[in-house]
Amino acid sequence: MLVGDVTPAQAKTLAESNFANWTAPAAPPEAVTPVAAYPKPRVIVVDMPGSGQAGVVVARPGLARTDAAYYPAAVANTVLGGGFSSRLNQEIRIKRGLAYGAGSSLQAGRDPGAIAARTSTKNPSAPETVSIILAEMKRLGAEPVTAAELETRKAVLVGNFGRATETTGGIAGTIGSYTVQGVPLSELGRYTQRVAAVDPAAVQAAAAKLLDPSVASIVVVGDAKLFLPELRKTYPDAEVIAADALKLDSASLK
Repeated sequence: MLVGDVTPAQAKTLAESNFANWTAPAAPPEAVTPVAAYPKPRVIVVDMPGSGQAGVVVARPGLARTDAAYYPAAVANTVLGGGFSSRLNQEIRIKRGLAYGAGSSLQAGRDPGAIAARTSTKNPSAPETVSIILAEMKRLGAEPVTAAELETRKAVLVGNFGRATETTGGIAGTIGSYTVQGVPLSELGRYTQRVAAVDPAAVQAAAAKLLDPSVASIVVVGDAKLFLPELRKTYPDAEVIAADALKLDSASLK
């Protein structure tokens, strides 16, 4: 991918001089088998005695970048946890002082990625923080976002896109991502318009489908003795894994 003061002929010459001897591998890369069904949601506590804070993540399956619901989902995610004035940061940091910040992310590639909300808080306030995140995810699908809030959050999304594409390197990176994800390259010029076209009804519909916390997994990493009894009042089947027994290369994590 070449972006900048370069003509197609110059680009071809550069490519040929650097990659003329490159040959494709004898066998194509092994295709990734699509997931037939996502695992059952889990509540996992990773016990790290003596840790000063608890890390909290609520994550669930999302969607692919080419999904028709991508733009409403992106706006919904920005309302939920994109930036300082997002709902999660307002509720967790500004109103309650439970964390220095809270946010969410939407990962969407050629295959569906994850939607995740996260923060770090004092160990004893981890259960409260989990409940706030779940409530805000559910609220987005239960009631429409006001026009004023929606416009503010759209501005954040468009501003982030502008910063990501304000350099030649940024444009090249975005186009490269589109190519890998199967997104038409013309989308680069339509991004702002696609975001602007998202209305409150579309955000609510996307949130009801893609932010529904009933299929989300909850992970809390911290000093379990300081929050586990309270957490188990809501999640009696919460799994506890000692930090030194955690196996990240295993689906069971242990």
